[in-house]
Amino acid sequence: MSAPDPDTVPAHTVQPHTVVDPTTGRPILMAPQRQKRPMHTGSKASSKRCPFCSGHEQDTPTEVDAARLAGTSANQPGWTVRAFANLYPATVQHEVIAEGAEHREHPCDLDVSTWRDAITVWQRRILAVEATDGTACAFLFKNVGARAGASIAHNHSQVIGLPELPPRLELERSQQRSHGRCLTCATLSTAGAEQRIVVETEQFVALAPDPPKMPFETWLIPRECQSDFLTVKPDALAIAMQQWLQAVGGGLDRPACNLWLHRVPATLLTPGESFHWHFELQPRTGQLAGLELGGDMYINSVPADVTATRRAAEQSGSTGCAAFAPPLPNLAQAVASQPAYSDSPQVKQPSRPTPRSRNDEST
Repeated sequence: MSAPDPDTVPAHTVQPHTVVDPTTGRPILMAPQRQKRPMHTGSKASSKRCPFCSGHEQDTPTEVDAARLAGTSANQPGWTVRAFANLYPATVQHEVIAEGAEHREHPCDLDVSTWRDAITVWQRRILAVEATDGTACAFLFKNVGARAGASIAHNHSQVIGLPELPPRLELERSQQRSHGRCLTCATLSTAGAEQRIVVETEQFVALAPDPPKMPFETWLIPRECQSDFLTVKPDALAIAMQQWLQAVGGGLDRPACNLWLHRVPATLLTPGESFHWHFELQPRTGQLAGLELGGDMYINSVPADVTATRRAAEQSGSTGCAAFAPPLPNLAQAVASQPAYSDSPQVKQPSRPTPRSRNDEST
């Protein structure tokens, strides 16, 4: 059955809007116009003009923010990171942030300076979106590859304005309240002893959570328990971000993946409450199937402390890591192989790496 033509949908339902599932109380974003999104990923990417590349600025909506070279004008080349409205929004406030003027398709390809500019623009756009009427939370995320939901291959992130905090974040807040302590700090405090660390810098740690929902899940966490992502200095975070994504992306042969920022806006925090912001990265080496989608429960055959070896990949039934020549390099080796930047702290290598082999598909 073909998808319905959004042009035939009644006008009053075409605009993005939120409805609540009465059986669960969870919000659902209704956005029929997203059926019109063009596909510029996989084999289709090479045969189509990329709207996010430098020189193609007229293919996107008007620029709302950018990191630019001095003397260059909006909606013209000369940018490194560029933000504009999403042509196919899921909510009224929905923006795209193109990262890197050149056509690069995986976040592990971006250098430190591009990450620095991206973080700077992320902070400004989150602040701007949350300042609009009807927006309680601006959620930042990145989809990489068609398997992860991307429709355009060029590196980009999205900031979407939501009328309330996403249910997953509310659940994390509830768990934290019930335990009476920061659970992200707890995850961080045991990562070294449990050999779950992937990359360390002076201010940040990339680790595998325990337990991981799916194989190769990793988080990037500031060592200091801090709630306000918007005041973080981009320089140190850019170094950690680049090393983390090169380690995971290079170690897994540039997988499709999803990345998102977990934070609670200061306006939603109660007096005395804090929420330790962090990034989460989920390579899409497996599939969500019936139990995950119908029961909201995950199956993961590879625990946090298992070394990513060919044997582990074979035991989990994985085929997506076959691109690695034997022996399959683990993530610690992947980190060690990355060139060190002169302005970056040394990356500590764990005796065993963190993330794991590929997700087995539910039956």
